[in-house]
Amino acid sequence: MRFRLIPLILGLALLVAPATASADNQTTKPVGWGPRTSKAAAKLVDRSGFEPRPENRKSNHRIPGKKLLEAWRKRSDMPYRNFVDGRFKGTTDEIIQWASHKWGIDTETMRAVAATETWWVNSFRGDEGDSFGLYQVRRPYHCWNDCRIARYFTAFNADYYGGIIRSYYDGTQTWLNTVSGNGKPYRSGDLEGSMGAWYSGRWWPEGVNVYLDRVAQYRAAKVWLQPNFVGK
Repeated sequence: MRFRLIPLILGLALLVAPATASADNQTTKPVGWGPRTSKAAAKLVDRSGFEPRPENRKSNHRIPGKKLLEAWRKRSDMPYRNFVDGRFKGTTDEIIQWASHKWGIDTETMRAVAATETWWVNSFRGDEGDSFGLYQVRRPYHCWNDCRIARYFTAFNADYYGGIIRSYYDGTQTWLNTVSGNGKPYRSGDLEGSMGAWYSGRWWPEGVNVYLDRVAQYRAAKVWLQPNFVGK
């Protein structure tokens, strides 16, 4: 099963205008392009209060301070790092919605990826303790030695994931054409390839379909609404 890209493309069409500087720390932008601001994305969130993971509450209500955010940005080479700020509070589902609206990625897909990565448990640590948070931001590739910002701030974790997927999708991560193990040449406009690159660090490597198929299955089933999702 493949992802329906129409919702994503419609979202991207809303984001082609340059972003303007705002009070939420977004003062630097790629030429001719910018995501929604954190505040603008927050206005699009359905505040239904849906929360299958009440244990995430503390991390869901934390926003990284200026020093922690600046320290991360100095270390990061992610093209859209100056847009990532984690400035949102809400339920786990509201945070996922917010990140999807901010970066123009289909919300159902963002929910399904979070289920695949951690079953929406923000405290989960994978890769022998080296991956953190809702979307499994991994050390040393994304947070180096100090991973507090990815581990304890759910909104930052989701914001970063949305930003890096968008950077893959936009064709900015050209290093992907310099590594071995790719199954296809790196190109822009490929959502599945972008999500696969997050998972594997390569562009359509052998075996990545196992991960992408799981995401697709969870999306189709809307596992976050199923009775067995709570408490797992």
